[in-house]
Amino acid sequence: MHTFFLLLAILLTGLVAGGGAAVLGTLPPGGRRPLALLVLSSPLGLLGFGAYHVNPLFWMECWPLTGWDRVAVIGLLSAMGAVPAGAVVVNSVRLLLVERVLTSCLPLDHEPLRSRLSSLALRHGCAVPNIRLLETDAPLAVAGGLRQPAVVLSTWMIEQLDADELDAVFCHELAHTGRADYVVRWLSRLLRDATVYLPSSWYALSVVETDEELHADAQAVRVTGHPLAMASALGKVWHGALGAPAMLQLGSLAGYAGGGPTLLETRLTRLLNGTADHQASMASRGFATLGIFTLVGLAPRLLLVGAAALPLICMVRPD
Repeated sequence: MHTFFLLLAILLTGLVAGGGAAVLGTLPPGGRRPLALLVLSSPLGLLGFGAYHVNPLFWMECWPLTGWDRVAVIGLLSAMGAVPAGAVVVNSVRLLLVERVLTSCLPLDHEPLRSRLSSLALRHGCAVPNIRLLETDAPLAVAGGLRQPAVVLSTWMIEQLDADELDAVFCHELAHTGRADYVVRWLSRLLRDATVYLPSSWYALSVVETDEELHADAQAVRVTGHPLAMASALGKVWHGALGAPAMLQLGSLAGYAGGGPTLLETRLTRLLNGTADHQASMASRGFATLGIFTLVGLAPRLLLVGAAALPLICMVRPD
């Protein structure tokens, strides 16, 4: 009976997460991050809720575990715990490595450029981050930093982009630091890895990354007023990355213009059509709110019904 309940929890988790991902697919890009984060986090909550109810407090009529039920429950619980534990280890190492790379980059020592970029940060309404330089012949611009926000620009970006394009790129990264997108993205990847077996988690992560890039583009356009400069910078970055060595290609595209050709096309279309600064639709907000009430209110109750009903079978089953 315990195995049946755990399988019920896993099935319900897959259905809820899959339904959330299906709703995400119907919404236009932009403003979907709250619902995507809910899709990413809900499986762990539901599986944890289900695992909690596999204990004598709720199953006195079915205790102790015996036979195949014991083997199956131990196996399922071990797998449910091992995958998130592995995700924590992998993503902690990833976070420390990124932090080490960021801090190893030298501060930007070009004073006129530093002053111009600092003034952009003030116009953006955020604190001036550490501006660091990475000496490489590949396009790269990233925002991060655990202790203090930092924006890292590669020498390629400074040498190949004109002033307006570089301003747009810098404001794009400022938008990431302003909302701590790099923290949200790290948590999103952790949640994806913790439920790596669910297709909905992979899709929800891509939605988070897409909406963060679109929001950062919109903020860059709002501050600079030059959507074409942002679009031109995107084109140069992709062209430059494709001409770089294979390892630098991956870092360049993931670090700045990540998301693949589909996201690149979406970003360029919005920039060229003048729609980059459109706000999130009411539908996105409405579905996110409805999803929260559904997951918090309905799904745990369904599991409680299962936890209450299945022990009755144990009471009437033949010995």
